[in-house]
Amino acid sequence: MPVLFVVALIAVQAGVVLHGISVANHVAAQGAMAAARHGAGDDVGVLAVYDTTTALGARLARPPQVSSSRDEVTVRVWVALPRAVPFFAETISRQAVVPRERYVPYAER
Repeated sequence: MPVLFVVALIAVQAGVVLHGISVANHVAAQGAMAAARHGAGDDVGVLAVYDTTTALGARLARPPQVSSSRDEVTVRVWVALPRAVPFFAETISRQAVVPRERYVPYAER
């Protein structure tokens, strides 16, 4: 019976980790897409990360990092995971890179 209990805990924790990976990917992508919009700054990406994290019921382990260049925006997030088994990860880190929107005037199209 104890072996089955440990196996069940490991299966549950593996599911939590996979869900955390999905959440971290989505949060990073939402932040990057928001910051990549024409006229938006890095602060818009940070706000989108916090809004998405709250909407999903997740918790960030560290503040997000948003870096941008003329051509792209990169957002890295660290999502905290609940743990039932001690040897699994406590946080999941993911990064999203999105090309920056650029406005082309109608006359130049």
